[in-house]
Amino acid sequence: MARQGQFVKGQGGRPPGAQNHLTKTVKETVLSVFQEIQNDPKNNLTAFAKEYPRDFYQIAAKLIPTEITGTVKSVIKVKVDE
Repeated sequence: MARQGQFVKGQGGRPPGAQNHLTKTVKETVLSVFQEIQNDPKNNLTAFAKEYPRDFYQIAAKLIPTEITGTVKSVIKVKVDE
């Protein structure tokens, strides 16, 4: 470290692969609450989608990948008749 609280150029803060435990905890808590409210037919995601279909489809559209990559391996045989 160059000075107290500062990193030398090229040396980041968190090491590669380190997890932010607060973010992980918040995500786990939100998922837990989401799963819990799914048991309430008046407040679950289906009820929301029926009452606010436009908002539901806006959320759903964001889950669709905007870019798909892949490779295609194929052999093309060409027969030339004379």
